[in-house]
Amino acid sequence: MKSVPLRWLIVVPFVVLTLIAGITLYLVSTITIANVANSVGIQYIKEVEDRIYGHVRHFTAPLSSIVDINRNAFSYRPELLDSLTPLASRLYEQAMPYPHMTFISVATTDGRYLSSTRNPFKTEHHSVAANFVNKTLTMEGFEYHPVRHIGDKIEKDPSFSYDPRTRPFYQDAVKAQGMVWSKIHPYYGFPTLGIGLSGPIYDQQGKLLGITATSVALTELDDFLESIALVDNAYIFLAERDGALIATSSKDELYTIRNGVTTRVSLVTHPDKVFQMASKQLKSGVYSLEVEGEKFLYHVRSISLGYGETWLLGILIPSSHHKIVLAEHNQAALFITLILFACIALVGSLIARYIGKPIQRLNQAANDKNLESIQKLPQPLSGILEINSLSQGLHLMADNLADIMQNLDKKVAQRTSHLEDENENLLECSITDELTKLHNRRGLNQAFERTFKYAQQQNKSITFVLCDIDHFKSVNDKFGHSAGDLALVEVAKILKSHLRSTQEIVARYGGEEFALVFVDTDLNHVIARMNKIRQEFVAKPVFDNQHITMSFGITYIEEVSSTSQQMLIDVTDAKLYRAKNSGRDKIVS
Repeated sequence: MKSVPLRWLIVVPFVVLTLIAGITLYLVSTITIANVANSVGIQYIKEVEDRIYGHVRHFTAPLSSIVDINRNAFSYRPELLDSLTPLASRLYEQAMPYPHMTFISVATTDGRYLSSTRNPFKTEHHSVAANFVNKTLTMEGFEYHPVRHIGDKIEKDPSFSYDPRTRPFYQDAVKAQGMVWSKIHPYYGFPTLGIGLSGPIYDQQGKLLGITATSVALTELDDFLESIALVDNAYIFLAERDGALIATSSKDELYTIRNGVTTRVSLVTHPDKVFQMASKQLKSGVYSLEVEGEKFLYHVRSISLGYGETWLLGILIPSSHHKIVLAEHNQAALFITLILFACIALVGSLIARYIGKPIQRLNQAANDKNLESIQKLPQPLSGILEINSLSQGLHLMADNLADIMQNLDKKVAQRTSHLEDENENLLECSITDELTKLHNRRGLNQAFERTFKYAQQQNKSITFVLCDIDHFKSVNDKFGHSAGDLALVEVAKILKSHLRSTQEIVARYGGEEFALVFVDTDLNHVIARMNKIRQEFVAKPVFDNQHITMSFGITYIEEVSSTSQQMLIDVTDAKLYRAKNSGRDKIVS
């Protein structure tokens, strides 16, 4: 059979170009549609975000304005604070334009307090609170009177002792020496959160005159977020930097009160898994989240309220909202691409009928895991020149491999033996302290575990010892770390010399601390051996005529099954601590 060059059978160039064009069209279309869809989603988020951002800034701006106005007024006219009663009208008029402004107050350094108060769920301004009208430092509620300023007492309101100087809004402002936000808190008796801003009042000589403050109910923010027309399954939240929720687009509770304890709901503790996932990304930016198969486009933006206070605005919309807008275009691109692939597949199948069978035989022989299968292929194998050349190359390679395989087993065995030796060396190094040649912490853990199990199985007693070189830091500081290393090596030699059997363990526990383990050894005998070690330190310097002392903690366990390794270590460590704290150079058992 006459051989035919494989290049003669290569697919016509325009087929290849069609394939490339089809793939390119599909990829570009998919990427473009995805980018456009994301842009649509981000644009939608930005529009909603800008509305909320502007509303929050507009909502909180009056707090700082009113506090700043009052601070300046009282600073330049301190005589206004001599009698607070006329100020009730001033605070009332300041609060009137702002329905959710619950408190505007002033407190003096002698403890007098006056505030304009409002129910956060009613638009009318209804009362004045003061602690100086009938009895000093006794808070009472009064009707507002346009002439007398403070009108009749509201009998249903309770009276109670109240010194504003002990309250957080007062103390925080004094400490900050400037404007400061209060912590967000639930209003007593009202199902809403609130936040306040306070600032100190100084006269022109810098003397503290008092504190003026404002407070606003955050229920309006909840109402505003709920009023925004969102796409289905979208979420909006306002939160503090730690994730504590301020307001959401849903009507979920923002705090709970149980047994008198108030607990704020945060993104992490919220029952909705979408909020829980959102808590993992609280830095400003655009993110993608997936919750139970639903993908969301998530945008976080910080809102600075000034004076160190920053809130977080988060908006999540389902990706299906903006992607469905362009889904039909994606389907059309997919349909065109599939047609192109179908044409290419048809051409490929025609070529496969001519070259597929010999290539399949080559593939079967190559995957047979037997060189003889390749050597048995007929020559020539096909009418295609390149396939014949490949078949002959495989024949030659099979012959060469057969020769190589004869010596391969021997080389593999030699390499395996060498690797086993290297692994043993590496294992030994991993459990040996490089300086003292004792077990390191890892080696101690392995040996201690084996010994502990042995003591449990054989019902043997076990004794664990922790010892520590006294004042070792001063040795390093005075003589240098090289001298300290010499001391550690000498201590290791002395400890190791007092071992009596292979069941006994000595290890460097860490730093200047060593550990010993004894099995089936009487406690008094262990203590006697530790005393011999102490005597040896007295008789023998560890370097350059320098002696050291050591403190010992010893724990003896008769019934090993009643304890654990970690408990044994912890108890012994506590005893060593007692030995160190009671004068050192001691044994505590």
